[in-house]
Amino acid sequence: MSSPRELGMLGEELALKYLSQLGYHLLERNYRCRLGEIDLIMQDGSVIVFIEVKARRATLYGMPQEAVGPVKQAKIRRLAEYYLMVKEENECSLRFDVVAIRFEKTGNQEIEHFKNAF
Repeated sequence: MSSPRELGMLGEELALKYLSQLGYHLLERNYRCRLGEIDLIMQDGSVIVFIEVKARRATLYGMPQEAVGPVKQAKIRRLAEYYLMVKEENECSLRFDVVAIRFEKTGNQEIEHFKNAF
């Protein structure tokens, strides 16, 4: 786990496994369009959930979830609107979650799931 990209990919894998165990169904992973990328788009019952995954080795620069500030939130909202338009999902419920993963020096991971994060 040397690069930030590898850390991010591992974080997404762990988040996907965690959410799948909770009964979420994967719709899209790393959904990309001209506006950017959404890490995970999953279904929780009848709700489409747009999920930003943040993984960190240390908290020197703050907790992982703190990296999802107002600018990032606005970008994810625009991406979600675009996704729903393309998929013609007009009458669905949606939610924005953040999954924060901290990799501890002991080798353990701590996962926090923030539903309705913004």
